[in-house]
Parts: sequence; C-alpha cells; structure tokens
Amino acid sequence: MGWLRGPLATYRALDGGPVVSGSVPLNVMSWGAPDAPRTLVALHGITSNGGAMTELARPLADRGWRVLAPDMRGHGESGRGNGDFSFDALLDDIAAAVPAAPDMLLGHSFGGALAQLGVLSGRFAPQALLLEDPVSHFADKETPLGMLNWDEANITRGIDGILELNPGWSRRDAAWKLLSLEQMAFDDARAAFAGNAPWDLRDYAAQLAAARPTVWALPGTSRFVPPGDVARLKAEAGDAAVRIFPEAGHSIHRDETDKFIDMLLSLAELAA
Repeated sequence: MGWLRGPLATYRALDGGPVVSGSVPLNVMSWGAPDAPRTLVALHGITSNGGAMTELARPLADRGWRVLAPDMRGHGESGRGNGDFSFDALLDDIAAAVPAAPDMLLGHSFGGALAQLGVLSGRFAPQALLLEDPVSHFADKETPLGMLNWDEANITRGIDGILELNPGWSRRDAAWKLLSLEQMAFDDARAAFAGNAPWDLRDYAAQLAAARPTVWALPGTSRFVPPGDVARLKAEAGDAAVRIFPEAGHSIHRDETDKFIDMLLSLAELAA
C-alpha cells in the first residue's frame, strides 16, 4: 500500500503538522488559526485516528474555528506507551495534549465514551458536549472483543471498498480510514475496547445534559444506542438533547457532513 503515502502526505500538509504532548506523545491534528475565537476538541473512534475529522474540520476552520483531533494512544502517529490502555491512561494522555475547556468537546463512538468520562472525571470542562453515536454501555468483554475480531477478519483494506460500504464518505475520508487501519494494532484496540469493559455511562445522561448544552447525535439504527436507550435518553436528558439522522450510519460526521456541521454550530450558539 505504499502508493497511498503520496496522497495522504498531501492531506497532512494541508491539515498542519503534529503537536506532541502528554505522558505518551500524542499526535494532534490541527486545523484553523491558533488564535481562532472558538475551539473544538474531537475524539475519534476505536479503529480511526484524528484524520477521521478532516472533512468536518476543514469547513469549520473556514468559519473561524480551531479544531484539534488527537490520535489516541496506539493510534495514528501517537506512541503506544507501555501497553496500558485503561480509560485513565487514555484520558490522561488526551488531557495533557489539548485544552481542558474548549468551546465544544466532540466524541465519536469509543471517543464518545472517553468524552463522557473526561467530563465526569473533571479532566474536561467544555462549554458544549457533542456525543456522536457514543459507546456508552458494554455489559461484558465478549461483545467488544467480538466486534473487533470480526473487523480484523473482514474489514475492507482498499479505498474503493471502503467507499462501497460507506457511499456518503469522501475519498479523503476513506483514505484516512485506510491509513488508520495500517497504523493501528488490533491487539491494542482490543486492550482499549474490550479491556475496559464492562462499563455503563447511561445513568449520567441527565447529569451531563444539566451541566452544559449536550447533544447525542445518533443514526437511524445504532448498535450502540438501541431504541430503549434512545427513549431513556429523551426521558432523562430531554427530547432536544437527542438528534436522529435517519439516513446516516455510525459515522454521521462523514455520512452527512453538512447537516452535522449545522447541528454543531446550533449547539455552539446555545452554549455561547
């Protein structure tokens, strides 16, 4: 797959260079001016890297935002450290690498679990919180382990194949996904995804929503937030805290980027 290095290097040049910080050096993708009036910190999912936020970040940078998307430990260009993939280790790395009080904290998938834990633990105090199809609950280790084992055995390893499975994505999205799969070790992902299980953050929805404007952005069908949990979210956090994208898949910010940005900007205005 060496042929892919050229195009992806171009994307990195457009996006800006790495910022290294933390107990494990984290690569932090950065878009927008350092003195931009608003800052978004975006946390990626378990098989992605900070580049997953590229198509979201570029138009936000054009609108006066600074977007920071760290590669979590063992992902992207970040180091893996001593093999500790506990929630505390992952969160300590991220907290050392990005601002603690951004205008908005976005967490996608496993990043959504980290975002919630980061706020609940006091590591982060964003003005607004956006949780995109977050993994808020695993009842056992077997479920996340099975998901990653299936992905490792079956996941598509080419840009065209990724686009076939995700027709709403751009080629840049697919290229970053392919690179993230090249860079990560599934054993490390299993240590983070299954090693921290079980966990259950559903009881904290009302607390999170009461502290700051918070939105759970969900696809029409989610394997992580089933219908019963959606109903519970609406009952405890309020209907306005749940936004459903019926046509989107798990990666709403890649499937329906423009609509996702509109929602993000509306949430930011609530917090202003």
